[in-house]
Amino acid sequence: MEEGYNSLHPYETSGAFRVNILLGIWVIVAPFVLASALFSAAIWNNIATGIAVAIVALLRTSMPRQSAWSWANVILGIWLLISPFVLGFAAPRLLWNDVILGIIIALVGISNAWWSVRREHVAQF
Repeated sequence: MEEGYNSLHPYETSGAFRVNILLGIWVIVAPFVLASALFSAAIWNNIATGIAVAIVALLRTSMPRQSAWSWANVILGIWLLISPFVLGFAAPRLLWNDVILGIIIALVGISNAWWSVRREHVAQF
């Protein structure tokens, strides 16, 4: 194999796809920090989604050439975006936090998936 195929793209080695790990941790902590601990649906949704985002991001970090993990984080980001409306969160700060984080997590996932697909496409030539 040629050297270009074995080396990672600078975007992948810069740690950019590890952002979702930090975002996942914030999703877990957010209900407690934003003082919405009274809404159990919000707490459990954020804990479960945050853990899933962080685990999927860790898996993505250990397997940078597999874009399926990035697409899983896109789905989790979309869920985080719509979950306040589906579950009826009453805390506006947590609602907006989840909407904004859902968008960011999904965009980071799309970006990572795009780089993986592009990298595989370039490697074929």
